[in-house]
Amino acid sequence: MPSRRDFLHTVAQAGVALSALRLPRHPPLPWARPGSAGDIPIGLDWRMLGPFRGGRVDAACGVPGRPDEYYFGHVNGGVWKTIDAGRTWSPIFDDQPVASIGALAVAPSAPDVIYVGTGESTLRDSVGFGNGVYKSTDAGRTWTHLGLDATQHIGKIAVDPKNPDVVFVAAIGHLYAANPERGVFRSRDGGRTWQKVLYKDENVGAVEVAIDPTDARVVYAGLWNTRRPPWFTYAPTNGPGGGIHKSTDGGSTWTQLTAGLPAAGIGRTGIAVAPCLVPDPNAPAPPPPAPGRPAPPPPGQGGVFRSDDAGATWRRVSADTALWGRGWYFEKIAVDPRDPDIVYVPNVAVNRSRDGGATWDVIRGSPGGDDYHQVWIAPDNPDLLIVASDQGTIITRNARTADPRSMTWSSWLNQPTAQIYHASVDYRFPYWVVGAQQDSGAVAVRARGKFAQISQRDWEPIGAAGESGYAMGDPLHPGIIYGGDGSRWDLETNLSVPSTAAPKGTETDRGDWTQPLVLSPADPHALFYASQFLFKTTDGARTWKQISGDLTRPDPGIPPNLDATAAAATDRNGKRGVIYAVSPSPLRAPMIWIGTDDGLIQATTDDGTTWRDVTPSAMTPWSRVTGIEASHFDADTAYASVDRHQLQDFTPYIYRTRDQGRSWQLVTAGLPKGVYVHVVKEDPLRRGLLFAGTERGAFVSFDDGDHWQPIQRNLPVTSVRDFVVYGNDLIVATHGRGFWVMDDISALRQVTDEVLQADAWLFKPADAINVIPGDDDGTPFQRDEPQAQNPPDGVTIDYYLKAAAPGAVTLEILDATGKAVWKWPAEPGTGPGTGGGRGGLPRVSPLWQPVPDVFETAAGMHRVVWRPVAPAEPAGPGGGPRRSGARLTGTFTARLTVQARVSTQSFTVRPDPRVDTR
Repeated sequence: MPSRRDFLHTVAQAGVALSALRLPRHPPLPWARPGSAGDIPIGLDWRMLGPFRGGRVDAACGVPGRPDEYYFGHVNGGVWKTIDAGRTWSPIFDDQPVASIGALAVAPSAPDVIYVGTGESTLRDSVGFGNGVYKSTDAGRTWTHLGLDATQHIGKIAVDPKNPDVVFVAAIGHLYAANPERGVFRSRDGGRTWQKVLYKDENVGAVEVAIDPTDARVVYAGLWNTRRPPWFTYAPTNGPGGGIHKSTDGGSTWTQLTAGLPAAGIGRTGIAVAPCLVPDPNAPAPPPPAPGRPAPPPPGQGGVFRSDDAGATWRRVSADTALWGRGWYFEKIAVDPRDPDIVYVPNVAVNRSRDGGATWDVIRGSPGGDDYHQVWIAPDNPDLLIVASDQGTIITRNARTADPRSMTWSSWLNQPTAQIYHASVDYRFPYWVVGAQQDSGAVAVRARGKFAQISQRDWEPIGAAGESGYAMGDPLHPGIIYGGDGSRWDLETNLSVPSTAAPKGTETDRGDWTQPLVLSPADPHALFYASQFLFKTTDGARTWKQISGDLTRPDPGIPPNLDATAAAATDRNGKRGVIYAVSPSPLRAPMIWIGTDDGLIQATTDDGTTWRDVTPSAMTPWSRVTGIEASHFDADTAYASVDRHQLQDFTPYIYRTRDQGRSWQLVTAGLPKGVYVHVVKEDPLRRGLLFAGTERGAFVSFDDGDHWQPIQRNLPVTSVRDFVVYGNDLIVATHGRGFWVMDDISALRQVTDEVLQADAWLFKPADAINVIPGDDDGTPFQRDEPQAQNPPDGVTIDYYLKAAAPGAVTLEILDATGKAVWKWPAEPGTGPGTGGGRGGLPRVSPLWQPVPDVFETAAGMHRVVWRPVAPAEPAGPGGGPRRSGARLTGTFTARLTVQARVSTQSFTVRPDPRVDTR
């Protein structure tokens, strides 16, 4: 007979971003041979900008016996680890091909063994997908893929408390269609093989699995039938077939538990088993129902339920919707390992009961709603607790503190895992990058920090755009941005600009989670916003004009991949679409392209007076046009990225037209199969140079889309949502790792077949500004605080070597008189950190000691940075501190010598515009 355990769970019923700089343009690249794009070396790396404000985490776990070691899984930012209880976090999954994490677990009996389930389990409409299960046996240093590729979304992983090779996976399965790879899977050999041990049908997946910590033969699981339709709904559906199941033979056979639970409509569930006996096993049983009166019916909604007989019977201890509301998004629970009456339920806030669910207090929760997803409690010290949330991951060491105001937590402002939708720039110097961060609100980040690095002092929350809208910098008014549906915001004062209005259509406006707000690159006064209608303002959003009728499909229909519940689901738009992408022509102000989320592309050449349906014939209803890009070189040319994964078609689609949409070509050669596309953008200075972002990476084409190759480099695998080219910089917005920038892409604009065939090539450096670098002016910002690097201070010089040079290679900088002012390789004693030493121990740690410059002579594309500053000179005849050298400006020449062959390129250095030269 099973021991009496305290058994608690929650159960829910669901149902309910163009540069204004004028730079010379480069000619198109005439590719001579198919596939040659794959031969192009890209020697440029990405630089992280932040912000250091955590994004959504749906999985978190600690390590028993190691009180400072924890892990979290981000919904599109990979797996992270701390060994100092959250003081600092490091990504440990970036070498894997997927970043969307739904679950993770550390084996209780083998603390170096970690299982990771990929595919986000918080099933919003911006959800990422996975490719199965991964395992590490060395605490996250290396990983092995274990299969279950087709599950796509994993809700929970449970590991046998005594055997690290026995593991259960709760697979939600496909979100947009039926599939058999769902349910509960078990492995008894550490993931080498899997058996599907709990399966109802191709529509019902598993979202929860929990093992009794005192008897591994006892396993509990929660099944859930959920889908999403392609039209906007805030919540996913809750179909039939969900419920709580139990196995007493290690998962081989299962029984559904029903007594005291809702009779129907059970959706997402969380289950926790108390690993301790009920304090008083001799306590009298609850009285039976009075004679002649039936037992109370099972509840008709969700709540927190408790069983004191291992699940045989249940009673609801709380129906407060603060504990179970929005059940499709939350529904996790954790119980104290030493006291079965202390239980934690994360929801909008973190809730705690210390009396078995009778009363509750809120121990963590900020105004506006943080949204918490999982709690893990250390089995050997219940004061140690880690919580996953929409804002990142936090840890406390005093979870049992009675007064929540006395509890202390680690920071979530040290995790650069923001989910950004779109990017733009604010035109102050140095420029800022702006965009909306999911769950946290819009944000602005300096591309160059005010001080010696980019830190917490260099990003700001901003009021416009919310958590999912567009934010657009105003090129006519640096420091002002537009956001959301057209509001203007002054970033200096952090106040909205008065007298702006939101556009309103002739009918009720429909809206998706993200609606376009776009400035015209041909007319910086013209701003466009879209619902199902397109609106235009030319007076700073004071007044708006509707310039279209409804540009969506009148009846897009119901796609066949939906089940009956999803087919019937509706939200604020009914089953209708919206305009999802807008691109005004950079060449002709009256010409505008739009794309809809229900599968249409339309264009106007007369500022909206007339519209023409130019949809590619291959596009069916509900093919979401995620991006439209009107060409900067030919008004008849445009590009469209199309996403059909909500139709269970994950194929990448990018279309190109060169005749105003009369015909289209699919241009996706080189893009990975099975990964859909979010965005396509064109470089405004080099014809044919395109950038594409997919759900898992960044790509570049040098031949107008005919061939694509990765431009990932050091950019972490994540969802790439937008690109902005500003001056010479390529900025990317990711939906899991914040903003990144590739500083100075001049070399990419100059690559030709002639370059690739040459033994050596010196690219023409871009004209540069001799920026006065920021300084911390006192005690420096410490290295273990969250921070990112500033861009290089000086001129970036790129060169290409077809093969490793067998002889001498030098690169020199000459001034206008022909005098050499710098040389690589540097002469002995002239590199960073040389000269002036007094012997003995250094006065700074290795963290602060300069790293010598490395001048590369191997095959490939390489970069050096010249800082235009004259050599420092002694203060006077008596020695003393050395004066900083003068900042150099004017015309200079770079000279590359490879085995006596000389190449030269000239460039100009201008002074920092912030310096008063009067």
